Amino acid sequence: MFKRLVLFINKVLLSIFFIFLLFTGCAKTQEEKELGTKDKNITIKLEGSIYPSQKQEILALVPGRVKKVYVQNGDKVKKNDILYSLDKDLIHLAIEKKKSEIKLLEQIVNEMHKNGSNVEETNLAAVELKKMSTLQSNGYLNKFTLNQYKKNYVNALYSNKKEKQSNNENIKRQRIEINQKKLELKKLEFQYAHADSYAKIDGFVTNLDIAENKNISENQKLGLIQNIDNLILRAGFAKGLLPYIHKNTKVHISFLTTPPYTTEGITQRIVPIIDPDFDRMTVDIPLANKNYILQPSTRALVVLPLTKEEQKNVKKYFMGSSKDSVLEVRSKN
Repeated sequence: MFKRLVLFINKVLLSIFFIFLLFTGCAKTQEEKELGTKDKNITIKLEGSIYPSQKQEILALVPGRVKKVYVQNGDKVKKNDILYSLDKDLIHLAIEKKKSEIKLLEQIVNEMHKNGSNVEETNLAAVELKKMSTLQSNGYLNKFTLNQYKKNYVNALYSNKKEKQSNNENIKRQRIEINQKKLELKKLEFQYAHADSYAKIDGFVTNLDIAENKNISENQKLGLIQNIDNLILRAGFAKGLLPYIHKNTKVHISFLTTPPYTTEGITQRIVPIIDPDFDRMTVDIPLANKNYILQPSTRALVVLPLTKEEQKNVKKYFMGSSKDSVLEVRSKN
């Protein structure tokens, strides 16, 4: 029992010792870990991944009921090929109904303008008051009776004013409703004009989620189109190596495919901002996809050459006494 305990303690101490060595040996910068030399020539090896050169989400621009679907998963489409169409008859009926509602409301407003105030009653009260004033001035009518006609005229004016205000408020409410209906009409007309959906790029249809007679909503994701005839190989590199990554550099690429596939490419777009997918800065290399052997997410190793002067600088600033074969810049995936 005692011997077992001693052996266990020794194993624990040995494990602690190796852990200590491991961590004390990791006090290098990322660039130092990734640099190396072979045959007196220093190269940079980047780990990358394949992306489609173009990608379009198939989004429902307008809502409606699907009448016909023209494509299915795996179909290759050209730009402006029709993907699906909505039922235009239903939209047309909704448009006609909305136009009728607007026409009726405009007729109501016109009637309100015609009958906006009781002008006749006010004018009649004014005529009567004028007659009574003439009689009173000639001594045929007492002042008390004249005041009653004055009061009638004032009441008629007040009533006409209130009625006019109420009528104007009703007209205002009706016009607001008319404007709302016109806005709804424009939306329906837009829906009718965009009832057919078209491809915006060349590519293959994937992740299609649409069926005939199915109702779809605005901005609903219905699928994806990916152009994999042309691809982008995106590789990540440590930020300290940015001075050694250049555009238009010829590189050697090895893909992790079965069967193995190698090719050459030219660096194009360099992005000096950390990409979250790689946790590195990135460089893009455009590629043609021969026989579709390459697919999105295919992994690759990219070897970049360095000039003699760059090799001297790399050795001076990063390499130290390292005898590794290459600089490896890996993504975190």
